[in-house]
Amino acid sequence: MAINSHQATRIDIDYSSMELKLKKYLDERNDVIMVLSTSSNNTVLSRSVWIANKGLDLYFFTWAYSRKCLQISTNPNVSLCQDKVEIEGIAGLVGPMFSAETTGILDLFRSKDPDAIKQWECKPSMVIYHISPVFACVDAYKEQDNVFYEYIDFQKRVAWKENWAYK
Repeated sequence: MAINSHQATRIDIDYSSMELKLKKYLDERNDVIMVLSTSSNNTVLSRSVWIANKGLDLYFFTWAYSRKCLQISTNPNVSLCQDKVEIEGIAGLVGPMFSAETTGILDLFRSKDPDAIKQWECKPSMVIYHISPVFACVDAYKEQDNVFYEYIDFQKRVAWKENWAYK
């Protein structure tokens, strides 16, 4: 059986423009609920988390003894997804939700929804995590008869678009 000889067309695009596009996407949303996927021991879990950002630094809070925290402690590689945006990154614990090291991060969450943080203030053992993006699919769109995905590799500092479902 022959394998389809058609290949995706990769077109380099401006890295800085793609960074700005992703920042704008994150900055303009007040309710950035994204699906966070974590994995360890051949088990992958996905759940929704509320994301706050400062530029491309992403943060979420959770209960310190949750399954996601346990998985991140053994495998910090995570993935976030919302709509057509997918972000792969490395997660790390910042600290307890209400501590000196997280004050500025809580202000980010409060700026998006002040009342939402209030409901978590009385909960014990809440922590904040930071996610450093390493790779992202920033957009998908139709151009003439092709569907293109836009990608950014933060480690190599390159961006490109590539046709999907090519003929």
